[in-house]
Amino acid sequence: MWQGLAAGKILNPLLFSTPVGVITRLWSFLGGEVIYSRTIYNHLSTTLQEMAVGYVAGAVLGVAIGFALARSQTMSRIFEPYILAIYSVPKIALAPLFVLTLGIGITSKWGVVSMEVFFLVFFNTFSGVRNINEEFVQLALIMGASKAQVTRQIILPAAAPYVMTGLKMGVPFSMIGAIIGEFIASNQGLGWLILYSASNFDASALFAAILILVAVVWLLGQLLGLLEARLLRWQPARQDASVQI
Repeated sequence: MWQGLAAGKILNPLLFSTPVGVITRLWSFLGGEVIYSRTIYNHLSTTLQEMAVGYVAGAVLGVAIGFALARSQTMSRIFEPYILAIYSVPKIALAPLFVLTLGIGITSKWGVVSMEVFFLVFFNTFSGVRNINEEFVQLALIMGASKAQVTRQIILPAAAPYVMTGLKMGVPFSMIGAIIGEFIASNQGLGWLILYSASNFDASALFAAILILVAVVWLLGQLLGLLEARLLRWQPARQDASVQI
């Protein structure tokens, strides 16, 4: 339908390109075509670096803080309202703050990505630890288990499905964070390529870059799915432990 509407001049090819044009441009990208002084692999490498560091930082903080607050009523009462308040602010409104404080380089992109990932991992970890049956914990302590053993053998395995759900959800959001950061201040990366292509009415390059973005997120999600299946293979029936945010 897209191809036919473009051929019939119902859709302006300058604005929407055509499926054939997009596939042709995508093929040339993968073949190493230089796009605005860089190849697609240079742009992709930049975005993946932003995603990787920000994802790890946000995930580590999310798990650590989520676990700490879930196991401490006092800390939860003190800090949870502030975390919820910050979460309510649109992330795109906070992105310029990272650019202002961390500069226009890759560091600000790490900050935006880590912020996007943190909340997803935090809320899932917090919910997973809070949903643990405390009777199991108390029984283990009565039977002589140390706090470290309780954490390692009861709390972490019980919360693992929730944590893995947060980590999987964090993958597309880490890409969103990287793209937002590149939209605001960057001179390379997939987000910059999409924005620059749009500003130059290069629709085929724009859609080709979006296809690459979608493929990367899908592939990373599949890899995390395989990791989840391996880490949680002890579960007889994997149930959906996601937290709707």
